[in-house]
Amino acid sequence: MTGAVLVAKWDALYGRLLGDAVRVVLPLARVTVERSAADVRRRVAAECHELAILGLSLADDDGLPLLQELVASGRVRALLTVTLRRDAQVVAFLRRTRSVSVFDPAGDGPERFTLALAHAAQGRRYLSPSVQEALIGGPGSPPDLGRMLTPTEWQVLAVIGDGSDDKAASGALGLEPGSVHSHRKRLMRKLGVQSRNDLFRRSLELGVVRILPDGRISRPAWELVRNEIEQGRRERERRRAGRRTGK
Repeated sequence: MTGAVLVAKWDALYGRLLGDAVRVVLPLARVTVERSAADVRRRVAAECHELAILGLSLADDDGLPLLQELVASGRVRALLTVTLRRDAQVVAFLRRTRSVSVFDPAGDGPERFTLALAHAAQGRRYLSPSVQEALIGGPGSPPDLGRMLTPTEWQVLAVIGDGSDDKAASGALGLEPGSVHSHRKRLMRKLGVQSRNDLFRRSLELGVVRILPDGRISRPAWELVRNEIEQGRRERERRRAGRRTGK
């Protein structure tokens, strides 16, 4: 591989170590190491990349919506994420998106990273054994929220999961506060929690909201839903344009 390779980790030392490992395995590649989602977006907008290696915690944002964006952009040929996360958001995304490789730095030895990197560089998917177990629903795997919640409940949880009250959430969701309150009660019953604080903690466990390295709260579930809606809109526009061209 002689093209551009992008490494993104919020921990600067970890990022440099990953970059050095890539240079050993792919000595002809042009490797860049970044820490923030904003810098990753800037790099990818300026140049297509052969490979991107991302953590799911970045200096300024959660990495999961960014990973979704890179898959949809078509500007990165192969994607490898290095992460310990097994929350419901991550598992659901990986089940839907079969092109992303995943390396578990706790479950796999360092020598396996070379194998993961080689697989991703050659266009083959690599999954650490612990990740494979989570994807097939092994013991201790996170729940399938897609089966537990309705689409509307999913969107409501993506907003109220960060602790927003009914009035604040109603503006983001375009619903009346009373409707948000009703959805909140059903969500709390389905998720087995008793209070708003319990709902926030449960949302953290599920990956619906995340606490960034600087202490800010990110809502990756809301961003994922919004990105999927936008991708669907663009796909419908492409189909309509294709039909007009065909005529």
